[in-house]
Amino acid sequence: MTARELYFISGSPPCWSVMLALEVKGLAYTPRRLDNAKREQKSPEYLAINPRGQVPVLIDGDITVCETLAVLSYLDAATPAPPLFGTSPIETAKIWQSICDCDGNLREPVGQISRPLFRGKADEFIDQITGAAETVRDELSLYETMLQDNGWLAGDSLSAADLIVFPVIMQLLRAAGRDDAAPLQLAIYPLADHFPNLAGWVNRIEALPRYANAYPPHWK
Repeated sequence: MTARELYFISGSPPCWSVMLALEVKGLAYTPRRLDNAKREQKSPEYLAINPRGQVPVLIDGDITVCETLAVLSYLDAATPAPPLFGTSPIETAKIWQSICDCDGNLREPVGQISRPLFRGKADEFIDQITGAAETVRDELSLYETMLQDNGWLAGDSLSAADLIVFPVIMQLLRAAGRDDAAPLQLAIYPLADHFPNLAGWVNRIEALPRYANAYPPHWK
């Protein structure tokens, strides 16, 4: 048992980002899984920890940190190696640029695809899904070009940029790979058929030594 605890919802991309960071840094923690179906993140007990009822939340001894980027920044300051936010001004800038690009341009259209597909409502949201897929393909094309000469999104080494973007891509692939997505011809899945550099990047993250520890429990 460790004094470090992480409250999370399985499959949540922000939670997955933090879990990957903990594993990359080799930090032990006790996972505290919340059941989204039961709305446990809105229970009085959890609201006493985070009044917003959001995840992830990291508790490290007597310190409580909410919000994904705040948690990643805290972990990087508390345990600098390996660095997640670069070691030079230009590295840091590239990492934050990639994070901002994901949050501003990729995360929401991926949600517009994945939410109806996960709920079995593809037929009701065809226009939304196909329109969002066009936006997503444009974004994935930018990543494809970035990864042509680099192994990672923001330079020569794994960074917070990769840990933020990866779970969003995996959410997308899980949705686009569903049987009811096939008739929509989203041109996203299988990823290697459409964006081979990006698929290679996914493989590199999946090959990280402690990757399996962070994999969403309900996806196994």
